[in-house]
Amino acid sequence: MKKLIFLFLLFQLQAKAQDSITSMSFEQYIDHVIAHHPLAVRANNQTKLAAAYLMKAKGNFDPKLGGEAAQKYFNDSQYYSVIGAHLKVPTWYGISFQGGYDINEGYYLNPERTVPNEGLLYSGISLSLGRGLIIDQRRAELKKAQVYVQSNEQLQFKMLNDLIAEAAFAYWDWYKAYHKMLTYQNAVLNASERFEGVKQSAIAGDKPMIDTLESNLQLQNRIFNYLNAELDYLNAQSLLEIYMWQDGMIPMELDSTVVPPTIETTNFSAADPGLVLNLDTLIAVHPEILINQFKIDQKKIDVQLGKENLKPEVNFKYNFLSAPGGGNLNNFYSINNYNWGASLNIPIFLRKERGQLRQYKLELENLEAENAFKTEQISYKIDMTLNEWNISHQQIELWRKTTNDYNTLLQSEKTLFDIGESSLFMVNSREKMFISARLQLIDKMAQNKKAEIKAKNAIGILYNQY
Repeated sequence: MKKLIFLFLLFQLQAKAQDSITSMSFEQYIDHVIAHHPLAVRANNQTKLAAAYLMKAKGNFDPKLGGEAAQKYFNDSQYYSVIGAHLKVPTWYGISFQGGYDINEGYYLNPERTVPNEGLLYSGISLSLGRGLIIDQRRAELKKAQVYVQSNEQLQFKMLNDLIAEAAFAYWDWYKAYHKMLTYQNAVLNASERFEGVKQSAIAGDKPMIDTLESNLQLQNRIFNYLNAELDYLNAQSLLEIYMWQDGMIPMELDSTVVPPTIETTNFSAADPGLVLNLDTLIAVHPEILINQFKIDQKKIDVQLGKENLKPEVNFKYNFLSAPGGGNLNNFYSINNYNWGASLNIPIFLRKERGQLRQYKLELENLEAENAFKTEQISYKIDMTLNEWNISHQQIELWRKTTNDYNTLLQSEKTLFDIGESSLFMVNSREKMFISARLQLIDKMAQNKKAEIKAKNAIGILYNQY
Protein backbone atom coordinates (compact mmCIF):
# COMPACT_ATOMS: atom_id res chain seq x y z
CA MET A 1 0.00 0.00 0.00
CA LYS A 2 2.78 2.43 0.95
CA LYS A 3 4.58 1.61 -2.28
CA LEU A 4 1.43 2.36 -4.30
CA ILE A 5 1.02 5.73 -2.55
CA PHE A 6 4.63 6.56 -3.23
CA LEU A 7 4.38 5.58 -6.89
CA PHE A 8 1.20 7.63 -7.24
CA LEU A 9 2.83 10.72 -5.75
CA LEU A 10 5.91 10.26 -7.88
CA PHE A 11 3.79 9.86 -11.02
CA GLN A 12 1.85 13.02 -10.03
CA LEU A 13 5.04 15.04 -9.69
CA GLN A 14 6.46 13.81 -12.99
CA ALA A 15 3.15 14.43 -14.79
CA LYS A 16 3.03 18.00 -13.53
CA ALA A 17 6.58 18.55 -14.66
CA GLN A 18 5.79 17.29 -18.17
CA ASP A 19 2.44 19.03 -18.67
CA SER A 20 2.28 21.71 -21.30
CA ILE A 21 2.12 24.90 -19.25
CA THR A 22 1.30 28.53 -20.04
CA SER A 23 3.01 31.38 -18.25
CA MET A 24 0.81 34.27 -17.12
CA SER A 25 2.88 37.42 -16.64
CA PHE A 26 2.04 40.00 -14.00
CA GLU A 27 1.24 42.59 -16.68
CA GLN A 28 -1.22 40.25 -18.44
CA TYR A 29 -2.91 39.50 -15.14
CA ILE A 30 -3.26 43.16 -14.09
CA ASP A 31 -4.59 44.14 -17.53
CA HIS A 32 -7.29 41.51 -17.14
CA VAL A 33 -8.14 42.68 -13.61
CA ILE A 34 -8.47 46.33 -14.70
CA ALA A 35 -10.63 45.37 -17.67
CA HIS A 36 -13.01 42.90 -16.01
CA HIS A 37 -13.04 43.02 -12.21
CA PRO A 38 -16.35 44.23 -10.69
CA LEU A 39 -14.53 46.79 -8.53
CA ALA A 40 -12.84 48.17 -11.66
CA VAL A 41 -16.27 48.52 -13.27
CA ARG A 42 -17.48 50.28 -10.13
CA ALA A 43 -14.45 52.59 -10.16
CA ASN A 44 -15.03 53.50 -13.79
CA ASN A 45 -18.65 54.32 -12.94
CA GLN A 46 -17.48 57.03 -10.53
CA THR A 47 -16.96 59.51 -13.38
CA LYS A 48 -20.41 58.67 -14.77
CA LEU A 49 -21.89 59.18 -11.32
CA ALA A 50 -20.21 62.57 -11.02
CA ALA A 51 -21.45 63.55 -14.49
CA ALA A 52 -24.99 62.65 -13.44
CA TYR A 53 -24.63 64.72 -10.26
CA LEU A 54 -23.38 67.67 -12.31
CA MET A 55 -26.29 67.36 -14.72
CA LYS A 56 -28.66 67.40 -11.76
CA ALA A 57 -27.09 70.61 -10.44
CA LYS A 58 -27.26 72.24 -13.85
CA GLY A 59 -30.93 71.36 -13.95
CA ASN A 60 -31.55 74.09 -11.38
CA PHE A 61 -30.84 76.57 -14.18
CA ASP A 62 -33.18 74.98 -16.72
CA PRO A 63 -35.88 77.27 -18.17
CA LYS A 64 -39.33 76.43 -16.87
CA LEU A 65 -42.48 76.61 -18.97
CA GLY A 66 -45.80 76.56 -17.18
CA GLY A 67 -49.42 77.48 -17.42
CA GLU A 68 -52.68 77.63 -15.54
CA ALA A 69 -56.36 77.56 -16.30
CA ALA A 70 -59.32 78.10 -13.96
CA GLN A 71 -62.96 78.77 -14.79
CA LYS A 72 -66.21 79.01 -12.88
CA TYR A 73 -69.76 78.83 -14.31
CA PHE A 74 -72.96 79.01 -12.25
CA ASN A 75 -76.57 79.65 -13.21
CA ASP A 76 -75.57 80.28 -16.81
CA SER A 77 -73.13 82.97 -15.69
CA GLN A 78 -69.39 82.97 -16.21
CA TYR A 79 -67.99 84.02 -12.89
CA TYR A 80 -64.41 84.01 -14.18
CA SER A 81 -62.09 82.43 -16.68
CA VAL A 82 -58.36 82.68 -16.01
CA ILE A 83 -55.95 81.25 -18.60
CA GLY A 84 -52.25 81.97 -18.72
CA ALA A 85 -48.87 80.63 -19.82
CA HIS A 86 -45.43 81.71 -18.67
CA LEU A 87 -41.73 81.05 -19.18
CA LYS A 88 -38.99 81.64 -16.61
CA VAL A 89 -35.28 81.55 -17.46
CA PRO A 90 -32.86 81.63 -14.49
CA THR A 91 -29.24 82.68 -15.09
CA TRP A 92 -25.91 82.14 -13.35
CA TYR A 93 -25.76 85.76 -12.18
CA GLY A 94 -28.86 85.55 -10.01
CA ILE A 95 -31.10 87.32 -12.51
CA SER A 96 -34.18 85.53 -13.81
CA PHE A 97 -36.00 86.53 -16.98
CA GLN A 98 -39.69 85.83 -17.23
CA GLY A 99 -42.47 86.37 -19.69
CA GLY A 100 -46.03 85.26 -20.22
CA TYR A 101 -49.46 85.73 -21.73
CA ASP A 102 -52.76 85.97 -19.81
CA ILE A 103 -56.36 85.89 -21.06
CA ASN A 104 -58.78 86.61 -18.23
CA GLU A 105 -62.49 87.43 -18.30
CA GLY A 106 -65.68 87.00 -16.29
CA TYR A 107 -68.39 88.97 -14.52
CA TYR A 108 -66.89 88.35 -11.07
CA LEU A 109 -63.23 88.44 -12.14
CA ASN A 110 -60.89 89.97 -9.57
CA PRO A 111 -60.29 93.52 -10.83
CA GLU A 112 -56.50 93.20 -10.57
CA ARG A 113 -56.67 90.32 -13.06
CA THR A 114 -58.51 92.39 -15.65
CA VAL A 115 -56.75 92.39 -19.01
CA PRO A 116 -57.59 93.72 -22.48
CA ASN A 117 -59.95 91.65 -24.61
CA GLU A 118 -57.06 90.35 -26.70
CA GLY A 119 -55.13 89.36 -23.57
CA LEU A 120 -52.02 90.74 -21.91
CA LEU A 121 -48.35 90.06 -22.64
CA TYR A 122 -45.71 90.66 -20.02
CA SER A 123 -41.94 90.20 -19.77
CA GLY A 124 -39.29 91.32 -17.35
CA ILE A 125 -36.71 90.38 -14.77
CA SER A 126 -36.44 89.44 -11.11
CA LEU A 127 -33.30 89.56 -9.02
CA SER A 128 -31.95 89.56 -5.50
CA LEU A 129 -30.14 92.74 -4.49
CA GLY A 130 -29.09 91.52 -1.03
CA ARG A 131 -28.81 87.88 -0.05
CA GLY A 132 -28.25 85.81 -3.19
CA LEU A 133 -26.63 88.57 -5.26
CA ILE A 134 -23.13 87.03 -5.13
CA ILE A 135 -24.07 83.39 -4.54
CA ASP A 136 -27.16 81.41 -3.65
CA GLN A 137 -28.00 77.78 -2.92
CA ARG A 138 -28.51 77.00 -6.59
CA ARG A 139 -25.15 78.40 -7.67
CA ALA A 140 -23.44 76.83 -4.65
CA GLU A 141 -24.77 73.40 -5.61
CA LEU A 142 -23.48 73.78 -9.16
CA LYS A 143 -20.04 74.89 -7.97
CA LYS A 144 -19.85 71.94 -5.59
CA ALA A 145 -20.97 69.58 -8.35
CA GLN A 146 -18.14 70.83 -10.59
CA VAL A 147 -15.67 70.16 -7.76
CA TYR A 148 -17.33 66.78 -7.21
CA VAL A 149 -16.53 65.78 -10.80
CA GLN A 150 -12.82 66.43 -10.20
CA SER A 151 -12.98 64.67 -6.84
CA ASN A 152 -14.57 61.57 -8.34
CA GLU A 153 -11.84 61.33 -10.95
CA GLN A 154 -9.32 61.09 -8.11
CA LEU A 155 -11.58 58.68 -6.23
CA GLN A 156 -11.59 56.51 -9.34
CA PHE A 157 -7.78 56.51 -9.38
CA LYS A 158 -7.66 55.67 -5.67
CA MET A 159 -10.09 52.77 -6.05
CA LEU A 160 -8.13 51.38 -9.01
CA ASN A 161 -4.83 51.84 -7.15
CA ASP A 162 -6.17 49.88 -4.18
CA LEU A 163 -7.66 47.19 -6.41
CA ILE A 164 -4.40 46.72 -8.31
CA ALA A 165 -2.46 46.57 -5.03
CA GLU A 166 -4.74 43.87 -3.59
CA ALA A 167 -4.70 41.90 -6.83
CA ALA A 168 -0.91 42.25 -7.07
CA PHE A 169 -0.40 40.91 -3.54
CA ALA A 170 -2.49 37.87 -4.48
CA TYR A 171 -0.41 37.36 -7.64
CA TRP A 172 2.96 37.49 -5.89
CA ASP A 173 1.70 35.19 -3.12
CA TRP A 174 0.68 32.79 -5.90
CA TYR A 175 4.09 33.25 -7.52
CA LYS A 176 5.83 32.52 -4.21
CA ALA A 177 3.69 29.47 -3.43
CA TYR A 178 4.25 28.02 -6.89
CA HIS A 179 8.05 28.29 -6.79
CA LYS A 180 8.16 26.92 -3.26
CA MET A 181 6.11 23.97 -4.45
CA LEU A 182 8.57 23.49 -7.33
CA THR A 183 11.45 23.55 -4.87
CA TYR A 184 9.88 20.78 -2.82
CA GLN A 185 8.92 18.91 -6.00
CA ASN A 186 12.57 18.83 -7.06
CA ALA A 187 13.51 17.79 -3.53
CA VAL A 188 11.10 14.84 -3.71
CA LEU A 189 12.47 13.76 -7.10
CA ASN A 190 16.05 14.00 -5.82
CA ALA A 191 15.21 12.12 -2.62
CA SER A 192 13.44 9.44 -4.68
CA GLU A 193 16.45 8.95 -6.96
CA ARG A 194 18.75 8.86 -3.92
CA PHE A 195 16.54 6.30 -2.20
CA GLU A 196 16.54 4.04 -5.25
CA GLY A 197 20.33 4.36 -5.56
CA VAL A 198 20.93 3.61 -1.86
CA LYS A 199 18.56 0.65 -2.00
CA GLN A 200 20.37 -0.86 -4.99
CA SER A 201 23.75 -0.27 -3.33
CA ALA A 202 22.50 -1.89 -0.12
CA ILE A 203 21.24 -4.91 -2.06
CA ALA A 204 24.64 -5.15 -3.74
CA GLY A 205 26.34 -4.93 -0.35
CA ASP A 206 28.10 -1.64 -1.03
CA LYS A 207 26.16 0.27 1.66
CA PRO A 208 24.60 -0.75 4.97
CA MET A 209 20.88 -1.51 4.96
CA ILE A 210 20.33 1.15 7.64
CA ASP A 211 21.07 3.75 4.98
CA THR A 212 17.89 2.71 3.15
CA LEU A 213 15.86 3.53 6.26
CA GLU A 214 17.44 6.95 6.56
CA SER A 215 16.98 7.59 2.84
CA ASN A 216 13.34 6.50 2.98
CA LEU A 217 12.66 8.73 5.99
CA GLN A 218 14.16 11.64 4.12
CA LEU A 219 11.93 10.88 1.12
CA GLN A 220 8.82 10.75 3.31
CA ASN A 221 9.81 14.07 4.87
CA ARG A 222 10.23 15.64 1.45
CA ILE A 223 6.83 14.31 0.30
CA PHE A 224 5.21 15.69 3.46
CA ASN A 225 6.75 19.13 2.86
CA TYR A 226 5.71 19.01 -0.78
CA LEU A 227 2.07 18.30 0.14
CA ASN A 228 2.08 21.28 2.52
CA ALA A 229 3.54 23.44 -0.27
CA GLU A 230 0.93 22.15 -2.71
CA LEU A 231 -1.81 23.06 -0.24
CA ASP A 232 -0.40 26.59 0.05
CA TYR A 233 -0.26 26.84 -3.74
CA LEU A 234 -3.86 25.68 -4.21
CA ASN A 235 -5.04 28.20 -1.59
CA ALA A 236 -3.01 30.97 -3.25
CA GLN A 237 -4.54 30.02 -6.60
CA SER A 238 -8.05 30.21 -5.11
CA LEU A 239 -7.28 33.68 -3.78
CA LEU A 240 -5.96 34.72 -7.19
CA GLU A 241 -9.20 33.60 -8.83
CA ILE A 242 -11.11 36.18 -6.76
CA TYR A 243 -9.62 38.79 -9.10
CA MET A 244 -10.25 36.84 -12.31
CA TRP A 245 -13.56 37.88 -13.85
CA GLN A 246 -15.16 38.20 -17.26
CA ASP A 247 -17.03 41.43 -18.06
CA GLY A 248 -17.40 42.23 -14.37
CA MET A 249 -20.14 39.62 -13.98
CA ILE A 250 -18.76 36.10 -14.49
CA PRO A 251 -16.15 34.68 -12.08
CA MET A 252 -13.39 32.69 -13.77
CA GLU A 253 -11.33 29.68 -12.73
CA LEU A 254 -7.63 29.52 -13.46
CA ASP A 255 -6.61 26.61 -15.69
CA SER A 256 -4.25 24.17 -13.98
CA THR A 257 -1.72 24.60 -16.79
CA VAL A 258 -1.41 28.36 -16.16
CA VAL A 259 1.59 29.14 -13.99
CA PRO A 260 3.62 32.23 -13.06
CA PRO A 261 6.88 33.08 -14.89
CA THR A 262 10.14 31.46 -13.92
CA ILE A 263 12.45 33.06 -11.41
CA GLU A 264 15.07 33.52 -14.12
CA THR A 265 12.74 35.63 -16.32
CA THR A 266 11.42 37.80 -13.48
CA ASN A 267 13.09 41.17 -12.97
CA PHE A 268 13.67 42.46 -9.47
CA SER A 269 14.66 46.05 -8.87
CA ALA A 270 15.39 48.78 -6.37
CA ALA A 271 13.38 52.00 -6.13
CA ASP A 272 13.54 54.32 -9.12
CA PRO A 273 15.68 57.35 -8.17
CA GLY A 274 13.35 59.53 -10.24
CA LEU A 275 10.52 58.79 -7.82
CA VAL A 276 12.61 59.95 -4.88
CA LEU A 277 13.57 63.19 -6.63
CA ASN A 278 9.94 64.05 -7.47
CA LEU A 279 8.31 62.98 -4.22
CA ASP A 280 7.13 66.48 -3.23
CA THR A 281 5.40 66.94 -6.59
CA LEU A 282 3.91 63.44 -6.51
CA ILE A 283 2.56 63.92 -2.97
CA ALA A 284 0.95 67.21 -3.99
CA VAL A 285 -1.06 65.41 -6.71
CA HIS A 286 -1.67 62.25 -4.69
CA PRO A 287 -5.30 61.09 -5.15
CA GLU A 288 -6.02 61.09 -1.40
CA ILE A 289 -4.55 64.58 -0.98
CA LEU A 290 -6.53 65.90 -3.94
CA ILE A 291 -9.73 64.28 -2.66
CA ASN A 292 -9.24 66.03 0.68
CA GLN A 293 -8.42 69.29 -1.10
CA PHE A 294 -11.62 69.04 -3.12
CA LYS A 295 -13.55 68.52 0.14
CA ILE A 296 -11.92 71.73 1.39
CA ASP A 297 -12.91 73.52 -1.83
CA GLN A 298 -16.51 72.38 -1.40
CA LYS A 299 -16.55 73.52 2.22
CA LYS A 300 -15.20 76.93 1.17
CA ILE A 301 -18.24 77.25 -1.07
CA ASP A 302 -20.42 76.52 1.97
CA VAL A 303 -18.56 79.21 3.93
CA GLN A 304 -19.10 81.71 1.11
CA LEU A 305 -22.79 80.84 1.05
CA GLY A 306 -22.95 81.16 4.85
CA LYS A 307 -21.51 84.68 4.66
CA GLU A 308 -23.98 85.57 1.92
CA ASN A 309 -26.88 84.43 4.11
CA LEU A 310 -25.97 87.09 6.69
CA LYS A 311 -27.22 89.73 4.26
CA PRO A 312 -30.86 90.87 4.27
CA GLU A 313 -33.21 89.49 1.63
CA VAL A 314 -33.98 92.23 -0.93
CA ASN A 315 -35.90 90.99 -3.95
CA PHE A 316 -36.97 93.09 -6.92
CA LYS A 317 -39.23 92.28 -9.86
CA TYR A 318 -40.18 94.34 -12.90
CA ASN A 319 -42.36 93.49 -15.92
CA PHE A 320 -43.45 95.62 -18.83
CA LEU A 321 -46.99 95.01 -20.05
CA SER A 322 -48.50 95.16 -23.52
CA ALA A 323 -51.63 94.21 -25.37
CA PRO A 324 -51.03 92.26 -28.59
CA GLY A 325 -52.64 93.19 -31.86
CA GLY A 326 -53.89 96.51 -33.22
CA GLY A 327 -50.72 97.27 -35.21
CA ASN A 328 -49.90 100.24 -32.99
CA LEU A 329 -46.41 100.14 -31.50
CA ASN A 330 -47.49 102.40 -28.66
CA ASN A 331 -50.15 99.86 -27.74
CA PHE A 332 -47.54 97.11 -27.85
CA TYR A 333 -44.96 98.84 -25.68
CA SER A 334 -45.10 101.88 -23.49
CA ILE A 335 -42.98 102.89 -20.54
CA ASN A 336 -46.21 103.69 -18.76
CA ASN A 337 -47.39 100.07 -18.84
CA TYR A 338 -45.62 97.96 -16.25
CA ASN A 339 -45.84 96.30 -12.89
CA TRP A 340 -43.14 95.95 -10.34
CA GLY A 341 -42.58 94.78 -6.81
CA ALA A 342 -39.97 94.62 -4.08
CA SER A 343 -39.65 92.76 -0.80
CA LEU A 344 -37.38 93.11 2.23
CA ASN A 345 -36.73 90.53 4.93
CA ILE A 346 -34.20 91.00 7.75
CA PRO A 347 -33.92 88.42 10.58
CA ILE A 348 -33.25 90.42 13.75
CA PHE A 349 -30.72 88.16 15.50
CA LEU A 350 -29.48 86.05 12.59
CA ARG A 351 -28.77 83.20 15.02
CA LYS A 352 -29.56 80.50 12.49
CA GLU A 353 -27.33 82.08 9.85
CA ARG A 354 -24.47 82.89 12.24
CA GLY A 355 -24.61 79.39 13.74
CA GLN A 356 -24.53 77.81 10.29
CA LEU A 357 -21.56 79.94 9.24
CA ARG A 358 -19.66 79.07 12.42
CA GLN A 359 -20.34 75.38 11.77
CA TYR A 360 -19.02 75.68 8.20
CA LYS A 361 -15.86 77.45 9.36
CA LEU A 362 -15.12 74.82 12.02
CA GLU A 363 -15.69 72.02 9.50
CA LEU A 364 -13.32 73.78 7.10
CA GLU A 365 -10.69 74.10 9.81
CA ASN A 366 -11.04 70.37 10.60
CA LEU A 367 -10.64 69.45 6.93
CA GLU A 368 -7.51 71.57 6.57
CA ALA A 369 -5.99 70.01 9.71
CA GLU A 370 -6.90 66.54 8.45
CA ASN A 371 -5.27 67.28 5.09
CA ALA A 372 -2.04 68.42 6.75
CA PHE A 373 -1.95 65.25 8.87
CA LYS A 374 -2.81 63.07 5.86
CA THR A 375 0.11 64.59 3.94
CA GLU A 376 2.52 63.63 6.72
CA GLN A 377 1.03 60.14 6.94
CA ILE A 378 1.46 59.60 3.21
CA SER A 379 5.01 60.95 3.32
CA TYR A 380 5.91 58.52 6.13
CA LYS A 381 4.26 55.60 4.35
CA ILE A 382 6.16 56.39 1.15
CA ASP A 383 9.49 56.53 3.01
CA MET A 384 8.75 53.22 4.71
CA THR A 385 7.77 51.41 1.51
CA LEU A 386 10.72 52.84 -0.45
CA ASN A 387 13.07 51.60 2.28
CA GLU A 388 11.53 48.13 2.11
CA TRP A 389 11.79 48.15 -1.69
CA ASN A 390 15.50 49.04 -1.62
CA ILE A 391 16.46 46.73 1.26
CA SER A 392 14.61 43.74 -0.18
CA HIS A 393 16.48 44.19 -3.46
CA GLN A 394 19.81 44.24 -1.63
CA GLN A 395 18.78 41.10 0.24
CA ILE A 396 17.93 39.35 -3.02
CA GLU A 397 21.34 40.13 -4.49
CA LEU A 398 23.06 38.86 -1.35
CA TRP A 399 20.89 35.79 -0.81
CA ARG A 400 21.01 34.74 -4.47
CA LYS A 401 24.77 34.31 -4.10
CA THR A 402 24.29 32.54 -0.78
CA THR A 403 21.82 30.11 -2.35
CA ASN A 404 24.19 29.39 -5.22
CA ASP A 405 26.96 28.69 -2.72
CA TYR A 406 24.75 26.25 -0.81
CA ASN A 407 23.92 24.53 -4.10
CA THR A 408 27.64 24.25 -4.91
CA LEU A 409 28.22 22.61 -1.52
CA LEU A 410 25.33 20.22 -2.15
CA GLN A 411 26.57 19.18 -5.58
CA SER A 412 30.09 18.65 -4.22
CA GLU A 413 28.70 16.55 -1.36
CA LYS A 414 26.69 14.46 -3.84
CA THR A 415 29.84 13.82 -5.86
CA LEU A 416 31.71 12.72 -2.73
CA PHE A 417 28.77 10.50 -1.74
CA ASP A 418 28.72 8.85 -5.16
CA ILE A 419 32.42 7.89 -4.87
CA GLY A 420 31.98 6.74 -1.27
CA GLU A 421 33.77 9.60 0.49
CA SER A 422 30.73 11.12 2.17
CA SER A 423 27.70 9.94 4.10
CA LEU A 424 23.99 10.10 3.42
CA PHE A 425 23.64 12.25 6.54
CA MET A 426 25.98 14.89 5.08
CA VAL A 427 24.14 14.92 1.74
CA ASN A 428 20.79 15.32 3.47
CA SER A 429 22.20 18.08 5.66
CA ARG A 430 23.61 19.99 2.68
CA GLU A 431 20.34 19.58 0.78
CA LYS A 432 18.32 20.81 3.74
CA MET A 433 20.42 23.96 3.96
CA PHE A 434 20.08 24.55 0.20
CA ILE A 435 16.29 24.10 0.29
CA SER A 436 16.01 26.48 3.25
CA ALA A 437 18.17 29.07 1.46
CA ARG A 438 16.14 28.80 -1.76
CA LEU A 439 12.86 29.16 0.11
CA GLN A 440 14.17 32.30 1.81
CA LEU A 441 15.28 33.63 -1.58
CA ILE A 442 11.77 33.07 -2.98
CA ASP A 443 10.31 34.87 0.04
CA LYS A 444 12.59 37.87 -0.56
CA MET A 445 11.74 37.93 -4.26
CA ALA A 446 8.03 38.06 -3.50
CA GLN A 447 8.67 40.67 -0.80
CA ASN A 448 10.57 42.83 -3.29
CA LYS A 449 7.70 42.77 -5.78
CA LYS A 450 5.11 43.47 -3.09
CA ALA A 451 7.26 46.29 -1.71
CA GLU A 452 7.36 47.83 -5.20
CA ILE A 453 3.56 47.63 -5.38
CA LYS A 454 3.17 49.11 -1.89
CA ALA A 455 5.52 51.98 -2.71
CA LYS A 456 3.77 52.87 -5.96
CA ASN A 457 0.39 52.63 -4.28
CA ALA A 458 1.60 54.82 -1.41
CA ILE A 459 2.80 57.40 -3.95
CA GLY A 460 -0.54 57.12 -5.77
CA ILE A 461 0.83 56.21 -9.22
CA LEU A 462 0.09 52.48 -9.33
CA TYR A 463 -2.78 52.74 -11.82
CA ASN A 464 -0.72 54.98 -14.12
CA GLN A 465 1.91 52.25 -14.38
CA TYR A 466 -0.38 49.74 -16.10
